[in-house]
Amino acid sequence: MKDSVANILVVDDQKVFLSETAALLRPHFHPTTCSSPLRAVRLVKRGGVDLVVTTLVMRELDGFEVIRRIRGAGLRLPIIMITGFGDENSVIEAMRLGADDYLDKPFEPQELISRIRRVLHTASPPSSMGAPPIVTGDPQMRRVLHLAARVAGYDSRVLITGETGTGKELVAKSIHALSARRSEPFIEVNCAAIPASLIESELFGHERGAFTGATERRIGRFEEAGAGTIFLDEIGELGRGLQAKLLHVLQTGEFSRVGSSRTLKSTARVIAATNRDLMREVSAGRFRADLFYRLNVVALEVPPLRERVDDIPLLVDFFAGRLASRRRAPLRFGPEVLARLCRHPWPGNVRELEHLVERLSVLVDGVEVRLSDLPVHLRDGGADLGTGGLVPPGYQEAFQAFERAYFHGLLAASGPNLAAAARQAGMDRSQFFRKVTALGLHQRTRVPKVS
Repeated sequence: MKDSVANILVVDDQKVFLSETAALLRPHFHPTTCSSPLRAVRLVKRGGVDLVVTTLVMRELDGFEVIRRIRGAGLRLPIIMITGFGDENSVIEAMRLGADDYLDKPFEPQELISRIRRVLHTASPPSSMGAPPIVTGDPQMRRVLHLAARVAGYDSRVLITGETGTGKELVAKSIHALSARRSEPFIEVNCAAIPASLIESELFGHERGAFTGATERRIGRFEEAGAGTIFLDEIGELGRGLQAKLLHVLQTGEFSRVGSSRTLKSTARVIAATNRDLMREVSAGRFRADLFYRLNVVALEVPPLRERVDDIPLLVDFFAGRLASRRRAPLRFGPEVLARLCRHPWPGNVRELEHLVERLSVLVDGVEVRLSDLPVHLRDGGADLGTGGLVPPGYQEAFQAFERAYFHGLLAASGPNLAAAARQAGMDRSQFFRKVTALGLHQRTRVPKVS
């Protein structure tokens, strides 16, 4: 998309900021301003907006709620948040809710223009345009895709399992794109990114006045999905109360908006995904067995990248080619660099590899990627775990030890700056935050330096 035809919607309740930002953007884009967050969300839903710039602190709705409502409508257009009142937790929350970038005030004018261009040029096309590309030559992954293509022709529910970053969302989009529902909406719900107090409203909607802050009727995700597909990502994060209500929908197809006695019908296909072992969650009493068996009609397990090492060169070439428009020529990765990448365990999986290639496309001046261009943990061969290149006994134990040491080292080097640590890892901030929290390493106070 050419900059001059990109429609940028700037949202804030301070008219001075709106006028100054519009003047800044006008030579490069086509900006529109809106002082009402509620009206802004309605404008976005009508279409014609290519990117939203929203501030965080506003009287009518805060920036988090603006992001939540846009993503709740199933819209994937890019969103950039700007604030002068945020902190590191605000960054994490914005990214979890679906923001594409975050900028602190005061900022340099060129920085905002640069961020908008970057986000516009890297935004993914809508999934309704067809099955997303999944690059693989791995037999195990090919079996997963073959089964996904077969089940696409039926209405059976699908449960996709696998580690974070393996591509579960892409598999779900492929099933939808190959199905008879392809012309209907594909609605994604990240169950881990929505506060527990709001998840029922997100899924089923609410009536005006149903609870404090419900100033207007809200259409839920099941209602928005219509006869399409609803993708419940991170389904293992749902609380027991919501599990019972979701089970009722799966059993009867019926639900009601919060605050309403009217019964609505859902004909949407349900695809769920999780990085948890749901059988273990059932045994521990954290996940309902009856809901698990309702969801687990067809099970697809996406293998981690460390189990499909031969795909790494293919993925590197694919990501480098996709980013080539930013450069005079695509990056080239020599045998030595590829060998080093193939030795890395990739705790962030394909997403981590994608972010690494993007980082290198920005930072490498020439065309050839050298070992010295790689991040320290890759350049120094940290995946060898000090074994002289020999495979240590007990792979899972060795991998867990490496993972903990690796993330602890990043946190120790960056202190409280999770965003900087995530960039060093080549991971997005929300993924990094979940990982260090799962490892018990995240602290609000500064992480002490390792002596």
